[in-house]
Amino acid sequence: MIPPSSSKFRFQRFLDAIASRLGIYSAIGVLILICVGMGTYLQSVVIELDKSLVEFEDQQVRNGYVAMSDVQRLVLVAHQAVNAGVMSKPLATEFRTAAEILYVRANHFRQLSEGKENSFIKNSALATLDEIVALADDTVSNDFQDCDLVFKKLISLSSKARENLVQFLDEMRRQADLITEQQAGVMRHQQFVVLANLAGLTLVGSGALLLLRREVLERRGREIAERRSEFLAYFDSLTEIPNRIQFQDKLAEYIQSGAHFALIFIDLDEFKQINDTKGHSAGDATLKHVGRILQDAAENNFGFAARLGGDEFAFIVPTVDLVSLENLCKELLDKGSRYFDYEKGQLKLSFSIGLATSKMIEGSASVIAEALSRATDFALYVSKDEGRNRFTIYDETLEKRFRMRREMLDELPDAIANNALEVHYQPKVNLINGETFGFEALVRWRRNGDLVGPDDFIKLAEESDLVLDIDRFVLNRASSQVSEINRTSGSNFSVSVNLSALHFASCRIVTWIKEALCDSDLQPTLLTLEITETVEMLDWKSAGEVIAEIRNLGCNIAIDDFGSGYSSLSYLYSTSPDELKIDRSLIIELETSAKARLLLKSIFEIARNLRMDVTVEGIGSSQQASILLSMGAKQGQGYLFGRPLIAELAFDAAMLGNATSTLKLSG
Repeated sequence: MIPPSSSKFRFQRFLDAIASRLGIYSAIGVLILICVGMGTYLQSVVIELDKSLVEFEDQQVRNGYVAMSDVQRLVLVAHQAVNAGVMSKPLATEFRTAAEILYVRANHFRQLSEGKENSFIKNSALATLDEIVALADDTVSNDFQDCDLVFKKLISLSSKARENLVQFLDEMRRQADLITEQQAGVMRHQQFVVLANLAGLTLVGSGALLLLRREVLERRGREIAERRSEFLAYFDSLTEIPNRIQFQDKLAEYIQSGAHFALIFIDLDEFKQINDTKGHSAGDATLKHVGRILQDAAENNFGFAARLGGDEFAFIVPTVDLVSLENLCKELLDKGSRYFDYEKGQLKLSFSIGLATSKMIEGSASVIAEALSRATDFALYVSKDEGRNRFTIYDETLEKRFRMRREMLDELPDAIANNALEVHYQPKVNLINGETFGFEALVRWRRNGDLVGPDDFIKLAEESDLVLDIDRFVLNRASSQVSEINRTSGSNFSVSVNLSALHFASCRIVTWIKEALCDSDLQPTLLTLEITETVEMLDWKSAGEVIAEIRNLGCNIAIDDFGSGYSSLSYLYSTSPDELKIDRSLIIELETSAKARLLLKSIFEIARNLRMDVTVEGIGSSQQASILLSMGAKQGQGYLFGRPLIAELAFDAAMLGNATSTLKLSG
């Protein structure tokens, strides 16, 4: 069967089939011509034979050869259909015609064999032809179903028919030889010689044609393989731009020349997400699109573009002018941020770009190559770290910054293991009576005597999956400490713990929550797990299953930083949270902007309709608190009510504040 995926391969097989048929038809034509000529010559020589017998035997012989030709024609038509994968209309017509001719031929033999002692029927040739005709009729009646099986049966029957027909022809020649033994003894010898020569010539010619064709095909295959191997050695097979090997050669060439140049590394943002959500065909289309963008830029800037592997690309530009390079990077970012078409729709992507120039690096050729690549990689890392879809030009401070981050990342596992992390608590306050009803647990790192905030190390932790251990530590510590203050003080404080989106890829976090609740004896209804709205979930199906399991434990779900990140309404629909925590960015202009107040009112209205609690973060003044209270807000959090403190101080402040609020209300 011809592979449907390759039109080029189908075409080549078609040409090969044509060539084979032409060879077969040519051989048959030559054979028929020789036989006819030989028959005519023998007929003129053997003039003493009985005319009726001569006529009969001559017709039988000719019909034997033609019968073989008719059988072969039927087999060839079936072979064509098998190669094509379907019995087309023209092939079906040709098959019916060949079957009808073979039917007529068999009946003609049957008529000639009546009353003959050494008949065609007796040597079984006619019976075999009848079997072939019956098979052909069944195939036509069944609308040419299962051409492969029909072809196999035809091959078997044609071989049997050929054998029987040869036996028949030999028998006819024997009878003729007996009749004309005396009159044509010499001619019998000549006939044998001619036939032997004919068979040898046919065999040698067929072999020569097959060998020649095989040689041509093998040579063609070797040439294609050599060209393909040469291409793959220096070019990327998917994007068809230079690969890493050619890039390294080109980089060495630039360095050896002594001319200054710029090196640009390009990395696709969230490429894994494209593969995971859209499929690898979309990923391949994206890489090809990027390859075209860079190739065009290389041609326009006399540069060199290459794919290093995966979603990493490199670009060498023969200039160190920073203004020109900045414009080039902006152009690449602009082209990369546009939608492009692929077979299943449209895609949009973005780049992160790092840039360094040879002017910034000194040393030998090998040192320059390594140092320049490292510098460019530093710049690329900064671009991705600062939010992606941007470019960064290398300077020495980047390397210093990277080393500091590297040191923090190396120290973080020990900090987790040695309890260098602390949990601080910021109060959540009832805006109506001013009482603290709960806390948000926030992690801090006591590093070298200094207190490091989460903004400086949580992202590092997420990159190395250490954030899972940190979240588990905060969960256990917060549950234990809040449960303890509730037992000792008779209070009923709740606690909110932030969870990384990485937890929602599996139900492992559910087990951790169960263990924390069991060990601390904290009521599940007092524990709220916060999902940061600025973190996009890649697998909402898995996340939904995890959220459902958390709810089954009796815990609450909150959306943190609501209104500051991705599609907020999409988050509401997917998570159905118990609480919304409005990001502080939405209340900055609360006192001066009617638009800001309208937006907040809309959020409050949505929350009320969906029966969700709302906590406003970042309240820094009593004026903001009053406005929010007048708008229907009931819960707040911010420096106005208290900064994050260690457990003892936070709990004491809350107890004192609640006691004061109670006295004010009773007074």
